[in-house]
Amino acid sequence: MKRLFATAVLCILGAPAFGQEVDSREQEELERQEGFRDGMTVIVEELNRGSFDRLVSAIDADEMLESIFGLRLIDQRMKRDFIEQMEQEGRFEQFIRSQYQAEAEEGIRARLLTVESRGDRGRAVVRFDMPHFQASYLEYDLRLGPSNNVQVVDWVDYGRGHRFTDRVGLAMIVQQPKETSVRKLIDFPTAQQAEVFQVMEALKATRDNKFDRFWQIIDSMDEDMRRQRVVWKVGLDAAREGRKRRDQRRVLEGIDKYHPEDVLFALPLLDYYFPDRQYQKARDALVRVRDKLRVDDALTNARLSSTELVIGNIDEAVQLAAKAIEQEPDLELGWWSQFRAQVAAGDHETAAEALTALNGTFGHDLTAETLSKEPALRDFIESEAFRSGQQQ
Repeated sequence: MKRLFATAVLCILGAPAFGQEVDSREQEELERQEGFRDGMTVIVEELNRGSFDRLVSAIDADEMLESIFGLRLIDQRMKRDFIEQMEQEGRFEQFIRSQYQAEAEEGIRARLLTVESRGDRGRAVVRFDMPHFQASYLEYDLRLGPSNNVQVVDWVDYGRGHRFTDRVGLAMIVQQPKETSVRKLIDFPTAQQAEVFQVMEALKATRDNKFDRFWQIIDSMDEDMRRQRVVWKVGLDAAREGRKRRDQRRVLEGIDKYHPEDVLFALPLLDYYFPDRQYQKARDALVRVRDKLRVDDALTNARLSSTELVIGNIDEAVQLAAKAIEQEPDLELGWWSQFRAQVAAGDHETAAEALTALNGTFGHDLTAETLSKEPALRDFIESEAFRSGQQQ
């Protein structure tokens, strides 16, 4: 009994110390989480001002170059020349800045959607808005350095369908492809030499912007070789950079055939699905990206609303549009989605409110004359809600 009593006393006396230790760990974790959030907030704010200083300073250049080279069999001379270039003053910043050309075409408009962390590792998702209601999502791999400073390790660009360091490393191989380096890019190890040669020639064709040659090689491949992701990744990059719209469509057709479920291809595939009116596939692709990023984003909800509407799911379209507006009242696409969904639902008053926002906030001039060009809007134009809104 005395021993039991003594043990109980020790437990009681030790409890505060244990509680203090737990509180201390929780406080440290909260401080680390705050460091991640504050660091990424500043980086995004600076990007919106047109400055890459914060982003570049958060990157360990040597570590990033090592990730780019990785286990890839890149030509040694090319690797050495690349390192020497990056060591020149200002060249690494230029290199990083060049990777954001699409996002910066009309001035960067970045929005930090989420920051999550555990210990000294974290991730952040940033949306880069582009013209015509398009957007790219970048998921940053983060690490917390000394003094809780955020360090950017790498990022996945869902608009391009690549992890950044993979894209750069692959581009270097494409410049001087060799059998040994290309073999490592093929999905199965038993590929014959002739098959590896086909892939190598396809990469050279994209490098030289010779798409007639590229498609000749693709047509000569058997099904296993046509499935190779590297061929479609490189083909898509080359078609985009060369502004080869017809070839880009053919590449996306190939991706849809062989890798329709690959989340890295989901956003690029929208450029094929929407013009081709494959709305169910477009909806599924948007959901794949949303679920992978684990972000409930206004722009994605607005695009999903429009997609659900053309599929015929009016209730879902209404709910998603309302959510998008609630999340980002200044998102124009949200109001367009609200307008279209409410017209389809027959709620003319809410549709008229959305129309007022489009005209007043976003500078449109949507009159009865302009709207009458669409037969689906006829009942709305004849409604009392629309006439009352026009008179205000």
